[in-house]
Amino acid sequence: MHLIEIKRRIEKYGPSLEFISEQLPNNTDYRFRASELKKLKNVLSNLEYIPFIQEEVEKLKETWIYRSDDDVQFLSANQNGQVQSLVYKIKTGLDYLYRVAEASTFDGSDNLLYIKLPELKSFEELSKVANDFKKGIEIPIRDESIQGDVNILTAEPGSIWLVVGLGSVMAIKLIAAICWAAAVIKKKNAEAKIFEAHAKTLDLKNEALSTIISAQKNQLNNILANEAEAIANKHYNNQDQSTIERLKLSINTIADLIERGSKILPSSSNEEIQKSFPDYNALNLIESSIKNLMEKN
Repeated sequence: MHLIEIKRRIEKYGPSLEFISEQLPNNTDYRFRASELKKLKNVLSNLEYIPFIQEEVEKLKETWIYRSDDDVQFLSANQNGQVQSLVYKIKTGLDYLYRVAEASTFDGSDNLLYIKLPELKSFEELSKVANDFKKGIEIPIRDESIQGDVNILTAEPGSIWLVVGLGSVMAIKLIAAICWAAAVIKKKNAEAKIFEAHAKTLDLKNEALSTIISAQKNQLNNILANEAEAIANKHYNNQDQSTIERLKLSINTIADLIERGSKILPSSSNEEIQKSFPDYNALNLIESSIKNLMEKN
């Protein structure tokens, strides 16, 4: 998980991480009353994959808090102190990680991307991936209406991440739209494969099966064309067929890269820009921006 992903997750869920308990009078059987436990567990489920706090989260899972679905529980002093201490350690760790992420040189720049490369085993694979990113990012932003230009600034350690400048906010917004459409196409491709596999289990004649598969491919091609046309209409001054074909190539290429483990994230702290990129942890829930736009209208 990249620092920018950690920072966004902490911003979204960190403020809600709270163990709420109140001390009870001494004449009661229990010393503390804990509440809003379901909310606490939900927040932890969204933070547990962040590095450096996983040990504390696992320890929490072994405590009384995960042995019941009750939202309110009455506790001994030891039970209360055990969870309170672990939650405090998690909050401290998140605070430290957030400070590190904020100190990142490029964090918050509106015309930068963080790009995670797929797993590579040879220079030949690296060359192919570089060419894919050229088709997916560099070619579509080199347009007068976008004013974009690729500038690889640095590579970061761990899983290979590149910090790439695109020259303009318009270029970032265009790539966001391409990434979103690519995620939609990836989802539709997966659904088509499941449907095709199911169709092959049915007692169908070869001709009928071929008709079904052909219809699926036509539907996918239509969805791809619609996504490309919507992007061209929104981001380009020229919406001729060559522009549409370049966008279709970019969308398909990025969809394949996402399938292989790539991520493309904005450096910008602008919430609108952040939301315009797909959530790579919930790609199965993504919906076409065309559908969302139609619903708004």
